[in-house]
Amino acid sequence: MKCDKARIQLAGLTDKALSAGENEAVRRHLATCDECRTLLERLRADAELLRQEPAPEVPAGLATRIMAEVRDRSARDNVRNPGIWVMSLATRVAAVVLVAVGIWLGTVLGRGIADSQPSLAEQLAAHGVPVAGAGQ
Repeated sequence: MKCDKARIQLAGLTDKALSAGENEAVRRHLATCDECRTLLERLRADAELLRQEPAPEVPAGLATRIMAEVRDRSARDNVRNPGIWVMSLATRVAAVVLVAVGIWLGTVLGRGIADSQPSLAEQLAAHGVPVAGAGQ
């Protein structure tokens, strides 16, 4: 493993969020790389400092205010740019038309293929395999 990839995965290692294979690969790299080992030690020290800090207090109603702002902005964006809805509708219609054409083509082409092919019972009988109900 190269340092670039190992450094990306160091946070996952400290948080115990890596798979067993990733964990092993990072640990093998750390066994041979002083720079990455030093970086891991700094990450662990920083994580410990953060754990010692009390969690900040969240003001009452913050989530409600954020969601209201998101709804307001979304409504304003939709009013300002109705083309998004038109394009979205056009895309949906095009998708439905393509699916319908695909089903129609499959039916038409499949019918022609099925008509020109012997049935499974006929194919088995041609190879001497007895088929129950064949020829009735």
